[in-house]
This record gives sequence, C-alpha cells and structure tokens, in this order.
Amino acid sequence: MSKRAPAILYGDCPHLKRRHNIIVVYQETRVPGQAVPHYKVVDMECDYSDECGQEKCPLVENAPKHPPGIGLG
Repeated sequence: MSKRAPAILYGDCPHLKRRHNIIVVYQETRVPGQAVPHYKVVDMECDYSDECGQEKCPLVENAPKHPPGIGLG
C-alpha cells in the first residue's frame, strides 16, 4: 500500500488575482529498480474551486515533485 501525504501549497492564483493556499494530497508510488519513491498529486482542496474557471489549477500544476519537507532533491 502506498503512502499518502497532505501538504499546503501557496502561490499566485490567477482566479483570485492574489496569493492563495490550497491543500494537496501526494501519493507515494514506487518505481521498480529505484530506491527513492516518487510522488504525484492525487487530490486537492480549494475554497474557490466551485467558482474558478481554470481547467487545471496552476498551483497544482506547479506543485513540487514531492511533498514539502520530505527532503528528496
């Protein structure tokens, strides 16, 4: 079973036209032959997602490749 890690991401929201935060959930995925796990964003929460016209959230699109604080280069 792969691990899940929630994280708060901050960035400039084009919908709100200001700095905003969202909650994302990373899921750990293992790649055969690699010792270091990989992560991908599998869920997100935003207070404005119902009224936002963005097809994909830019904050999620620019999310780090792993949860903040994990320490993988």
